[in-house]
Amino acid sequence: MKKLVTMLLAAAVLLAVISCKKKEETAETAEVKKAEVITLRIMSPESDFTDAWIQEWNTANPEIQLVREENDYPKWIADFLAGSPADILNVGYGAEIPYFVKRGMFLDLSDYFAKSTLFKESDIDIGGSGAYKVEGKWYGLPKDYNNVGAITYNKDIFKKAGIPFPSATEPMSYQEFFNLAKKLTSKQGGNVIFGTEVHGAWTNFLASDMAYMLGKNLHSADGLTMNEDKDVREIWKYFLRLRKQGISSNIENPLSGWAGSAFQADGVAMVQLGYWYGASCAGVEGYLDKYGWAPEPVMVKGGTRVTNNLGATGFCISAKTKYPDEVFKVFEWYMAGSPGIERAKTGWGIPPLKSLQPMLPEANAFDKARKDLALEEVKYMKAPQMSLHVRGAVYESNWKESERAYLAGEVNEDGAVDKFYKAMNEAITLGKEEVGE
Repeated sequence: MKKLVTMLLAAAVLLAVISCKKKEETAETAEVKKAEVITLRIMSPESDFTDAWIQEWNTANPEIQLVREENDYPKWIADFLAGSPADILNVGYGAEIPYFVKRGMFLDLSDYFAKSTLFKESDIDIGGSGAYKVEGKWYGLPKDYNNVGAITYNKDIFKKAGIPFPSATEPMSYQEFFNLAKKLTSKQGGNVIFGTEVHGAWTNFLASDMAYMLGKNLHSADGLTMNEDKDVREIWKYFLRLRKQGISSNIENPLSGWAGSAFQADGVAMVQLGYWYGASCAGVEGYLDKYGWAPEPVMVKGGTRVTNNLGATGFCISAKTKYPDEVFKVFEWYMAGSPGIERAKTGWGIPPLKSLQPMLPEANAFDKARKDLALEEVKYMKAPQMSLHVRGAVYESNWKESERAYLAGEVNEDGAVDKFYKAMNEAITLGKEEVGE
């Protein structure tokens, strides 16, 4: 009996030891698994990389977790210099890709594209995605893109002015567009209706298209100064005249809100905002019958057609990411997986993958017209002309200051262009020095 009790006690001790060891192993295993979880940082507005998508990814991929940060380019650049930038960056203007590539800040994705399991490189719409390919190498993709020069017009304002609607397929010239906008401008009874309005920083992008159409460049051959060619100077003067003649907003008649909201409030007759703007217009009562579409104008009637997409908003991967393979999995899922499919169906932009473009909405004449126009203008799309040495905001701020000086009577037309060129040339020189050239 005593022997049996001893054996039972020994067994109990052994089981306790085994149980304790298993608990220790389980705890150690949990710690190992916890340590293996990779956290990737995404710098993007929530609208472009939604919390719902992040939750979807995190649930399906417990070993790779995503966290989002709001866009802050100065912070991202500072973090990059410190060695700890967000892994994925939302780039507002794809036209700025060369600026970052020049500084070695984005990861070359060419090999990843060639081996992608979710999309083929041949499926990429090069027309809409060209700004993300620098010197033959891919550095990202737009989330979607847009033909920014295309015209949306208010049929009611045209009818009231007794002016026929523009063609939905044959581009008018920019001079015809200017004249048409002037006729549509109305200031009766203190109720100002502008013929057209250029949105935000888009002057530079439309100027780029116009220069291309003339076979010209906005910059000198070496890209280090602005182009003094007289025809190129005339392009910049075109935008000054829109303001001076009151065809667009100016100091005497400032715009309330941005160009798109003013248009939807019947305060602007025509805007050049492109495909994506149609999704915004869908929120206006009676939009199906109220708004129409026309191609971006050309410099010479029947001449060369060009449009651009600002390079388009998209995503690039930090050259300093510690997890390039894992980050690319997120990238290709975002572009070709459920987020890419969802974006295509909403009609807020044209997908960078041709296989997703049939999903764009076309259930009514309005959506069908803007889709057909956008896919036609892709054939004439070129990446915007921007210096490798400065960012887009530099063009915008320098142009706005030159425009202000002109409207305030401080300089004439040529003086305004001179002021803009001087500021840009100085900025380009500084940027060149930053990269040691």
